[in-house]
Amino acid sequence: MSAEMVVELNNIRFTYGCHPVLDGISLQVAAGEIVGITGPNGAGKTTLLHLIVGLVRAQVGELKIFGQPAGVFKERRQIGFVSQRASHFNRSYPATVYEVVLSGRTALRGFGRFFNRQDRTCAEEALARVDMLAYKNAPVGELSGGQQQRVMLARALSLRPRLLVLDEPTNGVDQDGVKELSRLISGLRDDGITILAVSHEPGWLAGLTSKWVCLNRTICSCNSSIYPREVGWSECLPVRGEQFGLGCADSPVGG
Repeated sequence: MSAEMVVELNNIRFTYGCHPVLDGISLQVAAGEIVGITGPNGAGKTTLLHLIVGLVRAQVGELKIFGQPAGVFKERRQIGFVSQRASHFNRSYPATVYEVVLSGRTALRGFGRFFNRQDRTCAEEALARVDMLAYKNAPVGELSGGQQQRVMLARALSLRPRLLVLDEPTNGVDQDGVKELSRLISGLRDDGITILAVSHEPGWLAGLTSKWVCLNRTICSCNSSIYPREVGWSECLPVRGEQFGLGCADSPVGG
């Protein structure tokens, strides 16, 4: 029996105004895979993730999530998303770790509604999953970058998603934090969660990915579990020391 397809993109094209960002993207992600996505700034990586999680829609092409066309897919709670800037907290942000994670359940309850016992249980389970339950009552603004990233991962996991989407999750995280993130992702894979991760740095995903996708508005390389630079696709990869930023001045999200 063939594996369930979690994400299917067929000839996806996306533009901001007249600026092309994605041009003819076709990709399949099966259940249980860990797929790494890399490429230079402005390559469309963040836009691709935003399409998958439903923040934007493609002008051309077909996108299916869990076998359903994206336009009619209603079970968004099955997707956990950690954005590129998710852990950039204001140090005076008036919320505890627990409150931040519990807020992830808003996707189920809606704004202005009370959280129930199940919501609170899911939040605590997610914190335990990322080894942050001991910090439950700590102000989130006082945590290190790595700890904040784990809190945001817990927030996404509070939905008990089947698909986890991560945009540059190692940004602002020290070496110990990166090792911890790698360990957590390995465990989530073992739990059967499908994972898509955009990353400029391949090391933390070493030995975990089922394939790497090299993206530069089109797909340059795919289906190899080896980082694309190691198989000859260095021309469309980020250069050492490249600064992070928006893909283009016309784009409201990063590339």
